[in-house]
Amino acid sequence: MGAINIPIPNLAEQQKIAACLSFLDELVAAHSKKLDALKKHKHGLMQQLFPAEGEIMPRLRFPEFEEAGEWEDKKASGLFINRIAKGEAGLPIYSVTMNDGMIKRSLLERDFDDIAEPEGNKKACKDDIAYNMMQMWQGALGVAAEDCMVSPAYVVLEPIDSVCSEFYACLFKFPKYLRLLASHSQRLTSDRFRLYYRDFAHILLPHPSQPEQQKIASCLSSLDDLIAAQAAQVEKLQLYKKALMQGLFPKADEDGA
Repeated sequence: MGAINIPIPNLAEQQKIAACLSFLDELVAAHSKKLDALKKHKHGLMQQLFPAEGEIMPRLRFPEFEEAGEWEDKKASGLFINRIAKGEAGLPIYSVTMNDGMIKRSLLERDFDDIAEPEGNKKACKDDIAYNMMQMWQGALGVAAEDCMVSPAYVVLEPIDSVCSEFYACLFKFPKYLRLLASHSQRLTSDRFRLYYRDFAHILLPHPSQPEQQKIASCLSSLDDLIAAQAAQVEKLQLYKKALMQGLFPKADEDGA
């Protein structure tokens, strides 16, 4: 290391650059802390809004639903129909992710072996839930924002009239229900499962009234929007710091090294 030539400005300039970058570090840390706090708040809220292990009712209900009676338990087959419609030409293709729900394939930075003919894919209609059979127990599911096509390896759930898809999309990501989904999945290897619709159909799921479902879904969705905005702010600051460092420090071919 002693043989490396390092450009050194005067002490005052060094201190000015260090102070600037330290301030940015503190700003990134503060926004990252806020992001973590939002995520923890959402997790804690979900623990209150969904029934805990061994319980059939949530510990927290919105005031307008406190006298609405107990939640029903229904088989999943009474809430969702297995949609098996073939894909149609002109529809966008979506993929299911574990963290961001359903995303247009064109926005994902990875290659896919697309099926040439639309009929080889499955059609999902707006508000359907699509899930990856291999990773449903890990939360790989999402709600379709529009009519689209998905992989034939997915299961597409068509909600009945009294079902708010966003509510169940949140419910399925709650740890208690992830374990329930795993317990109904077919074990392929020690760490790989596959959840077919025929097995999913027998799962008992809580079913509050549709207005209560929508209220819970709206609450959690607004938190998701805050989390996404805060995550974008953290990323923006990190990119700004990176660009600033590139401007404040000389490149290797500029310092004679």
